[in-house]
Amino acid sequence: MLSSRDEIAGRGVMFLWVDTVAAERHRLEDLGIVLGKDIERDNSILAQVRDPDGNLITLATPPSRSFPPA
Repeated sequence: MLSSRDEIAGRGVMFLWVDTVAAERHRLEDLGIVLGKDIERDNSILAQVRDPDGNLITLATPPSRSFPPA
């Protein structure tokens, strides 16, 4: 992913599809990993955390509706 946004540019970014953000939040908290607040979008829920190197990791539920082919 290429971006000029300061919080992303020059760092690694990873998006992971999960069945539910709530279940992953609970599982990760048991391991001592704290996600940021849920970010509700029109058709998905996201939560983010940075790894020790500052890379942004986003957990996201799959979109509730399909997008048209590009």
